[in-house]
Amino acid sequence: MAISANCWKYLVLIFNVLFAMSAVVLFGVSGWLLYRLFIYRHFIGVNVEYPAIMLLMMAIITCSVAWIGWRTATSMHQIHVTITGILIIIVVVVEFSCFVWAMVVWDNVELDIKSTMTTYLQYTVDSKDTNSIESLRWDKLHITFECCGVSGPGDFVSTGQVPFSCCGQGPLDSMQKPYASDCSAIYQRGCGKRLHEYARQHVMLVAMTALAASILQSTGVFCTFFLAHAIRMRRRASIRNSSTLREAAAPDDSLLSPSAPAPTLPKY
Repeated sequence: MAISANCWKYLVLIFNVLFAMSAVVLFGVSGWLLYRLFIYRHFIGVNVEYPAIMLLMMAIITCSVAWIGWRTATSMHQIHVTITGILIIIVVVVEFSCFVWAMVVWDNVELDIKSTMTTYLQYTVDSKDTNSIESLRWDKLHITFECCGVSGPGDFVSTGQVPFSCCGQGPLDSMQKPYASDCSAIYQRGCGKRLHEYARQHVMLVAMTALAASILQSTGVFCTFFLAHAIRMRRRASIRNSSTLREAAAPDDSLLSPSAPAPTLPKY
């Protein structure tokens, strides 16, 4: 049993090293995906970012659990190892929940983006300030995705002028180049569909990252609980061996006991 417990101990230690490394990778990937969604938060809404935020938080928590797992594996305390296994189960369940959450967001992202972009465009048009921060965000969106408005240039009919960014010109270019109403390079496609595809792609990456992390990290649950079982069995074997040694070392004082039966002489 001692050899088995030691084998499980080293397996758990190796797992905790890999567990910590996966947490670092998870932190980097989820942070990058969150950044990619965050830069367009005004157009896609914050609801799309929540699964990535949760996954980033779980990466930080996973590092703490990995450190706890390392300490408990080296101490070889059954109750502590069992608690660590429960913490790993919680981490895996939350990460799998992030996967489910991201898939729900992925399925509903089109409606969320269309509603958010329409509201934000109306707010930008009502401000009537071409140099406002909102207008600059729309210009950046138009140039980056080569699109115009939410559904197309028709979204700016009420303003009487299509933004220069819909022709691929930046805010400073519009000060140097005259605007032509018949600009042949004007983008006819709306930004709603392009941003919808962009958001769906990144949300799917969030979902796949959460699923992969939950599957890979679930292997530590088995190793941890097998270690706890091996520790318990080794403790029982140690107790049995100690009892056997005590019984073997105890002196036989039955002859000195007053209650012992007196020896009898043989009868002839």
